Amino acid sequence: MTAQAKLDKGEARCPDAPSTQEIIAKDSVAAPSWVRCESYEFLGDEDISTDRYYDPEFEKKEYENLWTRTWQFACREEHIPDVGDYYVYDIGRKSFLITRVEENEIRAYYNACLHRGTKLRASGTDGCAHEFKCPFHGWTWNLDGSLQFAQNGWDFPHVKAEEFELPQAKVQVLAGFVFINMDHNAPPMEQYLGNEFMSHLNAWKLEDRYIHCHVSKVIPANWKLTMEAFMEAYHVIETHPQVAPSN
Repeated sequence: MTAQAKLDKGEARCPDAPSTQEIIAKDSVAAPSWVRCESYEFLGDEDISTDRYYDPEFEKKEYENLWTRTWQFACREEHIPDVGDYYVYDIGRKSFLITRVEENEIRAYYNACLHRGTKLRASGTDGCAHEFKCPFHGWTWNLDGSLQFAQNGWDFPHVKAEEFELPQAKVQVLAGFVFINMDHNAPPMEQYLGNEFMSHLNAWKLEDRYIHCHVSKVIPANWKLTMEAFMEAYHVIETHPQVAPSN
């Protein structure tokens, strides 16, 4: 290893190599301001406890405090372009029917029959429907979430239709992406993401793009390990040298 001068934590740089901002500054076409901005903050270098990757108790807390309270990308608008189109999105133990109920209205119903909890639509499916009918006992809901039919309704005098509407998660569409949040007290996406991120997002005009193909794969690993592998660039030098040319 090459000896380096004593630096404050987070200030180390590749010897004799230009920074990303220096490279951008040399471009003959000026880059937009959001590309030229920096907001680096050293967040520490302490070891991370490994139990967060395998401990069932940590996973339980994570589900209760993260997934049930955060905005998450469920599908794109082009997945459900027409009224009646739906897309099933699963996260942990929850399943949602992302449905276009009006031309400019998208809802996310909990994908469970209110009678016995059977999924109204199978995981991994999409399609178009004018109603959501339970495949077990036949209870049926209209596209707007109202109860349409209870099999042998005479035996359920306690069921009030107005109290048996399909429960919903919070929904917001941003740049063509459909996000949901189980926490109805969650702040709007614009506030959640912050002004800087929103300026980046708006600059790309992603609402004018569409998905050409969709590829998915089940990886036998904790979700954080998978996400970290895609977010960090340290492995690129060895694993993907073809995308990191240098002189």
